[in-house]
Amino acid sequence: MALAVPPAGTFAPGTKVQVGNHRVVIEKYLSEGGFAHVYVVRLPHPIDGAETAVLKRVAVPDKVALANMRTEVETMKKLKGHRHIVTYFDSHASQLKGGGYEVFLLMEFCAGGGLIDFMNTRLQNRLTEPEILKIFTDVAEGTACRKRLDSATWEFV
Repeated sequence: MALAVPPAGTFAPGTKVQVGNHRVVIEKYLSEGGFAHVYVVRLPHPIDGAETAVLKRVAVPDKVALANMRTEVETMKKLKGHRHIVTYFDSHASQLKGGGYEVFLLMEFCAGGGLIDFMNTRLQNRLTEPEILKIFTDVAEGTACRKRLDSATWEFV
């Protein structure tokens, strides 16, 4: 897995960031996607035994997008504890002077990397059928949990 080159505007290693009740220290830049930068951070005080976490820093242009981020946070809180869904730790949103908002999401760090990273390590030695079925089952369980949450929400609307 190649290390990503940080784009302009990213936090430098050692930068301290307040996320809700947690002050974290940037260890390294991981990637970007959409309007977000993603970092590995050090937790001065472990959360659920974890000393490292992932920080997602999102640029949000307006109140509608901010409401969508709040929905994402509330959904992550409700899904906390599911073994196939990344655990939410904390979050914070603030209004920027030039307009828009900055949102921080602090969540579990999965040291093994993502599914694509894993699959890329197996290009020469293809995945076996049992491995593929295990991946599919794990993804389906997480997706089903999320869908049940959607169904429960719509029943009360």
